[in-house]
Amino acid sequence: ETATVTESKAAYEQIKLEANSLMGLSYATEEILAQSPISFAALISSGFNDEQTSKLNYERLWGTGVGEYMGIQNSPALITVSKESAQTTDTINGINLIKMRARIYGYNNAVWMANQDCLQTLTSAHIAGTNGDVFLFAPGNGTDKPDTILGRPVIFDENMATVGDLGDIALVNWNEYLEGTLGGVSFQESIHVRFIYNERAFRFTLYNDGQPWWRSALTPKKSATTLSPFVTLQAR
Repeated sequence: ETATVTESKAAYEQIKLEANSLMGLSYATEEILAQSPISFAALISSGFNDEQTSKLNYERLWGTGVGEYMGIQNSPALITVSKESAQTTDTINGINLIKMRARIYGYNNAVWMANQDCLQTLTSAHIAGTNGDVFLFAPGNGTDKPDTILGRPVIFDENMATVGDLGDIALVNWNEYLEGTLGGVSFQESIHVRFIYNERAFRFTLYNDGQPWWRSALTPKKSATTLSPFVTLQAR
């Protein structure tokens, strides 16, 4: 009861997010604005929203960190799992997936991300079992049940590399990715930029930044095998 407690001090690091501008610009003729049966301005705004989502998804994966997000593929904490020695070109096998699963930090929050070109090879990925092969990919129902690999959802994204290339599949814990927005999205239109062409200009602007939270992979207390929230597979 009278023993003293050994104190400890935590070390902290300041993380800096520097807002960069993301802009979109489009034109529409006054004629189509006047004659369209639906609000053409609303249609352009919806298109901007879709493209903004796609652009930011690309930056989260591949961004250089210069004037844009730092993508996970350029993160110093990224772990790249080696392919198998005799692996067939442009395939993803069960051992690849198991090895990726073994290197992820926070698997209960992780998602698989893959190019849609990977679907066919993923459906055949398996490990050998005593009573037959165990397939690791489970298809969803297209509504409330997603496709899964080893129990975690699979997101097919066109921004991932094509099958066989580095970055065609990744296992990511997005809780360990920092993202910030300065203000909100501003949307403006002008009749002056293309006035003599009878066109109206539409522009959206967003100020934001994002980067992986981790500076390096983690070495567990009882293992020499490092873990990371960002795991990818070597090119095959």
